[in-house]
Amino acid sequence: MLAFTFSLFALVAILMTSYEKLLLSAANHYLVEYNTQINELSIRPTSLHHWQLPTLKLTVHDSEISITDLDVILDRNMSLFSLYSQLASSSGVMSLIEKISIKDIHGKLSQDILTNEGKHVDEQVPTLALDLNKLPQIDIGTTSLSLAGISASVLSLTIDHLTLDEDGKLSTAISRNGHAIFQLDAQLMEQEWQVSSRLVFDELDKLLTDITARDIDTSALAPLLALKQASERLGLVLSGSLESHATLDLKSADLKSAQLTSSHVLKQSSLTLMHFDELTLAPHSLSSSATAASPQDRIKFEIAGQLTDLTLTLQPFILEVSPSRQQVSSLLALIHNKKIIPLVATILESRTSVPQASEKKLGPEDEKQAIKVSFTLSKPLAYSFASQKVHLSHAQLMIRDAMVDASLSATKLSLQIPTQSQAFELETDWQFAASREQALLLSSLVPNELSSLPNSKTISDIKLGASSISLAGDIKIQTPTASDSQQLRLSIKPKLQAQVDSVKLIPAAVIQKSATNFAASPPLQLELNDLKLVSHDELVMTSSEINPVSLDIPRLTFSIGPTRYRQGIQTNLASASKEIGLDANSLKFTTSAMSHLLVNQQQVIEGLTSNHPDSRVDSTLALSAFTLESADVEFIQSTNSTTSLLVSTAMTRLTSQGQFVLQRMAHSAAKDEQAIQINVPSLHLAQLDNELMYKPVLSADQSEYLGTLSGLDISLEKPSSLMISDLSSTALSQMLSARLWHNVARYELNDAELTHHYIKNKRKRTEKMSGLYTASLSQVLDWNGVKLDTHENWQFDDLEFVSQHRLKPKVGTKTRASQLKLTGKLNLDSDISNILALVNKNYALPNSLSITGDARLRAEYELNKDDDSTQISIDFTPELTSLSGSINNLPFEQADIQASCHYQMEQLNQSATREPGGENINTLACPDIQFSAAAFNPGVLITDIKAQADFSISHDDKISISTGKEQDDEAETRILDTPDADKKPITTNTLSAANIQMQASGNLLGGRLLLPEFNLRLHDKSHGYLVLQGLEVEQLLAIQPQVGLYADGIFDGVLPVDLIKGKISINGGRLTSRAPGGLISVSGNPAVEQMRQSQPYLDFAFSTMEHLEYSELSSTLDMAPNGDAELKVNVKGKAKGIERPIHLNYSQEENMLQLLKSLQIGDKLQTQIEQSMN
Repeated sequence: MLAFTFSLFALVAILMTSYEKLLLSAANHYLVEYNTQINELSIRPTSLHHWQLPTLKLTVHDSEISITDLDVILDRNMSLFSLYSQLASSSGVMSLIEKISIKDIHGKLSQDILTNEGKHVDEQVPTLALDLNKLPQIDIGTTSLSLAGISASVLSLTIDHLTLDEDGKLSTAISRNGHAIFQLDAQLMEQEWQVSSRLVFDELDKLLTDITARDIDTSALAPLLALKQASERLGLVLSGSLESHATLDLKSADLKSAQLTSSHVLKQSSLTLMHFDELTLAPHSLSSSATAASPQDRIKFEIAGQLTDLTLTLQPFILEVSPSRQQVSSLLALIHNKKIIPLVATILESRTSVPQASEKKLGPEDEKQAIKVSFTLSKPLAYSFASQKVHLSHAQLMIRDAMVDASLSATKLSLQIPTQSQAFELETDWQFAASREQALLLSSLVPNELSSLPNSKTISDIKLGASSISLAGDIKIQTPTASDSQQLRLSIKPKLQAQVDSVKLIPAAVIQKSATNFAASPPLQLELNDLKLVSHDELVMTSSEINPVSLDIPRLTFSIGPTRYRQGIQTNLASASKEIGLDANSLKFTTSAMSHLLVNQQQVIEGLTSNHPDSRVDSTLALSAFTLESADVEFIQSTNSTTSLLVSTAMTRLTSQGQFVLQRMAHSAAKDEQAIQINVPSLHLAQLDNELMYKPVLSADQSEYLGTLSGLDISLEKPSSLMISDLSSTALSQMLSARLWHNVARYELNDAELTHHYIKNKRKRTEKMSGLYTASLSQVLDWNGVKLDTHENWQFDDLEFVSQHRLKPKVGTKTRASQLKLTGKLNLDSDISNILALVNKNYALPNSLSITGDARLRAEYELNKDDDSTQISIDFTPELTSLSGSINNLPFEQADIQASCHYQMEQLNQSATREPGGENINTLACPDIQFSAAAFNPGVLITDIKAQADFSISHDDKISISTGKEQDDEAETRILDTPDADKKPITTNTLSAANIQMQASGNLLGGRLLLPEFNLRLHDKSHGYLVLQGLEVEQLLAIQPQVGLYADGIFDGVLPVDLIKGKISINGGRLTSRAPGGLISVSGNPAVEQMRQSQPYLDFAFSTMEHLEYSELSSTLDMAPNGDAELKVNVKGKAKGIERPIHLNYSQEENMLQLLKSLQIGDKLQTQIEQSMN
């Protein structure tokens, strides 16, 4: 077109100096070099300076051009001499023309104009320098252009006008079939150009579509058509128009320094994504004033700056779209990870729509229920063409009315587009928030994932309550050079918050087949409320080729509110139901400092000939000191909807005193050679207000056991480490032998108590079973790779003792069975009152028990265990010294007890004995028990007591099983014969053998009391005899003196004693006086005097006893197990005043147990004991 214009100017200059026909040939000769020929010419000059050409037809590069009413006005100062002198150059011709006007132009262009050759026509002719000051005024009417060989109705283009006035105002417009395509208005001044233009995308696209539909060479339009083809391939359709206003400042002599200022508006514009179900994007601009923005203004942008350093500024706008389900589905196809597509699709589902599996096409209602997606550029975006950098102040992406509403915003964004000299860089601050106000089933998010869970048969779904998450941070991605690896830095600012109102498991009603019947699966319930995660510091993640992941984790608080868990337990009885549960008011996990996660990747070359190195990944997680805390936790076990077991704690807190480090170290790329090292810090566990309630299901007395523990503390004072290569026995053995370990553990509990509550005689009773004020254990542990040595300091209230242990484990292998050996020692030295106080808190001791003294215990024990058997051996020596006090108000002094005992247990497993339950043998022996006491008063003072016992019992399953069956038969017979059998249950004694032998002696009533031999039988009657030597009657009467009663003499005797079930009986006991006898005197006794008066016939008998010198006195004693005794006395001697011999027989029945009690006169007897000691 430019060549045509200059040719036209040259033609006018020639015509002004030629005649119409004579000079036609001369003009064509002149235009040869422009590849232009005049075919028809008519000239109508009105003056030398004004020429009219009504008709002008010419051919330019095979294109036919027809011009109507061409007017040319020449410079009025032009002379003939200047005319001929300026014809030598095209610029000179231009300087002669003042104005050119054309009514219309019709051109039928050659198809070659669309080729690359036609595009470079200007290069084939002499260059025409463009000087605006030398251009004439131009006023061209309608210009109609079409291609040769193609009908104008099919393909044509119209230039509505082209004008250039003397002030440099340029105006033109291009249309097609009456529809505008392009419009240009410019003010071209010497130092400034101002341009306004308008481009209609729809008409331009139609024009290009019509051109490409023709079978012609369009290589000249290759860039433009390539852009069209690319948009069609991507399915992009742009509609609307672009209006531009630009100013170019030409004050500088260097065009490169010219300043450009331009503003552009996309009006009524939209971009349709054809490949995504014709999703249409129609943004519109934002304005600070609600009335300032026109609804037609879609996007505004500006291009300004020097021509060598232009900057594109995109003004704020908002893009809102409501995609249908089909459109969302088509967009999801862009996700490379296909596994997350169902999850994302569900999240983007409308919260009000309910999709059906058979649904194929959305109706009008579904379109109204579509989600809303909006993108807002609230602050201008700047792009530098020279540096290819993008700067963004603020932008936001929002999703609303979806299953999950979300928003993502970026501020202070800086993006460096990679070039040959600049690497890629991205840096921005960002904010993300997501929420859902209604409950949501997890199956709707991940439909196929729940079936893969371990409890998928009992869990049908998981219900999530209202949820929200809010976090913000910054991200930085950069590549220092084009050859270096990419580096990423992502941070999340403090106050990250993620919250879920509730999580609830939905149990499944699945029928499971058991071994005996079909039963419904036990229900499972889990409900968590008020889940919240909060960060207190900045989270920073960096990534590089060497360190794929480096994560600085801030201080975190993760809390869960009220929690409820219930799990049914399968039973064989249809009528019985069992359930366990866990309730907690709150759970909270808190870290006190920054934690770190580091992943390192290294290249590993396996072998010298390997050309393809594998990557080795090492990872380290360093979790800072943390606190895990719970409040009001209850564990519940119920049977038939009745709570049978309840364990509760008001507060539990687990605290670490340092970092918990988990390190995964890869010695090679092989996964089976990757070891895990665990570094555990010192830990402390504390619990407050623990309670236990146990209620037996079948209890006639409504028994209930309650236990309380006000405080529990467990601590591990030193950090420790553990290396695990794999879980094989060989690896475990190597791990134990390679690691050295030292630590100190402490345990402490306070105010422990166990009570039994029951109903008796229609009244509620409470029985204290055990109690501890405080108990503590300090344990030092040392592992040297072969054995574990421990030293313990124990304390139960005021009772303290120490122990030490040694443990030698041997991990089993394929060729060797596992073994375990434990040896230990225990030393106890304490006041016996501490032991009694402790026992009294756990087992109620009688109030009449009072003992002082010292206690000592030495014990050594050993345990050996392998796959076939377990053996335990204990040697212990208890010793009680300087014991004084009373038992059942029977005082004693300076008692000592010493023993040396041995306990042996051997348990053979079923594999070793081939017995269904294995075999168990237990033996306890104390062969030398020594007892001594200075005094003991069971009613009669015994001094210098010495005793020796031999004690042994054993239990053998083989023997006890057979004897147990016999005893069961006997017990059943007794139950049938006993009226109150239901109140006295009979238990089978399973001891297979027992041997208890005892000997004792002591001083009694001036003589001796001997127990020569006593063999205690546990299952039968035990028999022994007491030997009485030299007992003085006078001392016996002195125990409880009677008025007017005196007797003396020395007696010897034997008392055969039987012991059955803890009760003593005497059969055939005899007492005989020693010669020469003694004296009995009864005189002035009030009881005797009363009997003499009331029973005169006894007067002679009592008178003989007023002074009876006996020579022989003997008696027999028999006592039943209940204490009823019969005493028969035979007396022979001489009475004062009576010549003949006296022979008296006396018989009396008395309960000896009650008699001994009546003789227990506490203070007096205690005084007697003290006197005997002095």
